Amino acid sequence: MYFIQPAGAFVSGPARPVMLKRLIRTKIGLLCLSWVAAIIVAGLMVTVRWRTDDPDQLRRLLANHDGFILVFWHEHILSMPWLWPRRHAMTALQSPHPDGRLLAHTVNHLGVRTVWGSSNRNALSGLRGLKRVLERGRIATITPDGPRGPARNAAMGPVALAHLSGKPIVPVAWATDRFWRAPGWDGMRIPKPLSRGVLVIGEPIRAPETGDRGAMDEHRQMLEKAMNDTARTADQLAGATDAAA
Repeated sequence: MYFIQPAGAFVSGPARPVMLKRLIRTKIGLLCLSWVAAIIVAGLMVTVRWRTDDPDQLRRLLANHDGFILVFWHEHILSMPWLWPRRHAMTALQSPHPDGRLLAHTVNHLGVRTVWGSSNRNALSGLRGLKRVLERGRIATITPDGPRGPARNAAMGPVALAHLSGKPIVPVAWATDRFWRAPGWDGMRIPKPLSRGVLVIGEPIRAPETGDRGAMDEHRQMLEKAMNDTARTADQLAGATDAAA
């Protein structure tokens, strides 16, 4: 996980991951590590000069919705809890695995709500949990290429959830003019301090009308294209120097 590496800086050699796992499995360790991670993320984010590409579009979206599915690529996961308005909190599916609990507690400190489940094991249960969130008029959040990739390839999860709930899907993306990429399958972006950043909101995508396999896959491809278009727009507006292909 991208949040926990600083906590292991004081432990060298093979003992590092073992000690971290032990810390995460204790309540006090989980609490301390999640707060440290949240503070590090927030401290970085306040140095970035952020703007929203179309603030009026975002205001209209949040003022007139009855629940929607917010989607962004996994590489954008670091900044989204900070950028998204806390009054309209995201609710994300999180694994009860220790690493998942650390991530969940960290983003909870940044305003993100949690539904416990897994996109790999008993995925239908996780979708039902997010469906209940949408039925309450709230915002469910999914990274369609997570948790293992391939990067920027949308899985069927958001489309299936849209079909179950009848709610639209809204793609979002952010970019900064300067950033690092973390090692890993997603090439997660980490904004550099004092960089300039932009948040872009894509056009809502209506829920598929039928559950036909061909129609659902066509909808998935449409979603993937819309997400890549939104990410490309963010890169162009920010003048990103290492935009993904």
